[in-house]
Amino acid sequence: MKKFMFPILIIGEWILYFYVILLGFGFHLINAANVIYVDTAGEVPIRMITSISSFVQAGLLVLGLTVVCFLYLQYFIGKGRVKRIKVSAWGLLFAFNLIGCFGYFLIWYGFHGVDVRNTDFILLVLIMFVSLVLLRQMMRKTSFKQVQ
Repeated sequence: MKKFMFPILIIGEWILYFYVILLGFGFHLINAANVIYVDTAGEVPIRMITSISSFVQAGLLVLGLTVVCFLYLQYFIGKGRVKRIKVSAWGLLFAFNLIGCFGYFLIWYGFHGVDVRNTDFILLVLIMFVSLVLLRQMMRKTSFKQVQ
């Protein structure tokens, strides 16, 4: 049974990793398009959230992935080099996501002002907070002293 489950776990964790990468890439691509193409007052930015129901769906997706990633980071599998590669890959993912979100926050909301009724702003702050929490949790639970 263990020989059957181990490859499934390995494949599942990389599918999760690439799913999170694709979601983050899409999110940052929309943010980059807003920064690059919206340069006059008459242009309308790309909205990720168009209604309250889509905000609830996006929020539940972010919170669900947060719980899955949190539990995954709690119980890393592997030893030695494999575990270091996983720690580095997830750490870079969360760090780049946090830096990208913070950069977009400074550029977009620095020039346009903060409106807390804007659901895209709330989603951006939620994603920044989640990335920070997961990065901190990963650094605390999987220090390189424990990994080696």
